Amino acid sequence: MLQSLYKLSAKEHYLTTDFKENKMPLKTKPQGQFVVLMHNGNSAIYSLLKRRSQDIVLAKENNEISAFIKTIQFDLILLDSAVNGPELLTLIKSADCINNKTPVIALLNPTGDIQKKTIIAMGFNDYLVNPVTEEQLNAVIDLWLIPASAFDYIQIILGKTNNNRQLTLTIFNKLFKELPLQIGSIKEALENKQYALAKEITHKLNGSASFCELTGIQKPANALENCLLNKNYEAINWHFLMLQHCVSNFTNKQEAILANFSNSLDQ
Repeated sequence: MLQSLYKLSAKEHYLTTDFKENKMPLKTKPQGQFVVLMHNGNSAIYSLLKRRSQDIVLAKENNEISAFIKTIQFDLILLDSAVNGPELLTLIKSADCINNKTPVIALLNPTGDIQKKTIIAMGFNDYLVNPVTEEQLNAVIDLWLIPASAFDYIQIILGKTNNNRQLTLTIFNKLFKELPLQIGSIKEALENKQYALAKEITHKLNGSASFCELTGIQKPANALENCLLNKNYEAINWHFLMLQHCVSNFTNKQEAILANFSNSLDQ
């Protein structure tokens, strides 16, 4: 019978599950709860996560990891190189998996010869190389797990316009229209190795994000623009993927933002 450590509300509990006899029920996490799944072989990262007071599920073997992936909704999944990452990743990304939208981070050994673009192409969202520092781990968590809410975006733009609601709505509509087009144009330029054009479009996108104080978009846009400016072509693909992800986080909230903003206009 396999044993797992499940940390809830700053208390440690042991869950006993017989995967051959019992079918685990689907479990969605309580609202506001941050739950991480990881292989229990990396005690250093576990300690770092505990310092952030995260809820952690530790899994020992592949079949145990698979069972948790199928039945518990996570905010973040850390896959160690010691386990069968590609096979588990296929399971996670399957359409009927409860975690198919959950960011998956690869944990790699320093001796491995794997490039960022290879990891991203495999389907991982990002990766960390052991030994992982607290700063590196926090940066990954902040990037993938703390996008601004629709309400946050509304307050940011309202602040920029001195609470001019009609102007704020105009800005939102302009951003929702232009940002996806700019991402598409940057992607096409990079694929055609038109780096000067990609830099020009990225600069415009970066300017819009900076003016609107959308720091979640501004940071990866600035990183990509610097890579293009310094001709650091090896890092360009990864920074573009980060920018694309952050823009998607914003545009995915279009319906909620406009609905909430419309309600505020009616008040």
